[in-house]
Amino acid sequence: MSPNVTSAPARFEQIQIGQVFQASESFGHAEMDQFAALSGDHSAIHASPETAKRFGFPDRVQYGFLLATLLSRIVGTNFEHAVCASVMLDFVKASIAGDRIDVRAEVTQVQEAIRSVVLKIAMLNGPDILVRGKLTATFLAEPAAAMRDKRPADGNSSGMDR
Repeated sequence: MSPNVTSAPARFEQIQIGQVFQASESFGHAEMDQFAALSGDHSAIHASPETAKRFGFPDRVQYGFLLATLLSRIVGTNFEHAVCASVMLDFVKASIAGDRIDVRAEVTQVQEAIRSVVLKIAMLNGPDILVRGKLTATFLAEPAAAMRDKRPADGNSSGMDR
């Protein structure tokens, strides 16, 4: 698994509406087994090829939340000092073990007052949309800037009279 990183992470001030961030990955049986061990989700549709085939799939069905880890990759590798604040996803089509998943995250809003960006999410396997949704990432304020903002007007950094 290798992230698609083309440059240094962007600071909040560098983000613009229309920017697109991407990641791609193929999760096979080994990654799915690791995810099952971490999550405790051992649902047969994800764990058993026989069960998946019984329900009309050619192999094990990917864990939707394993696919969602690619969103963490997008935020963690492309945004400097940002965290996921909100994620809403619709899983519209199943993905099968080993399928290549391409994630496209387009900036649709930049919210200056709260230092956050909203991304329109699409996860695809070839031309097929598997997952769609939105993600809000909040950029953390630098500690030095936060301290400067909290100082009283008289410059007394402790906030106490001398």
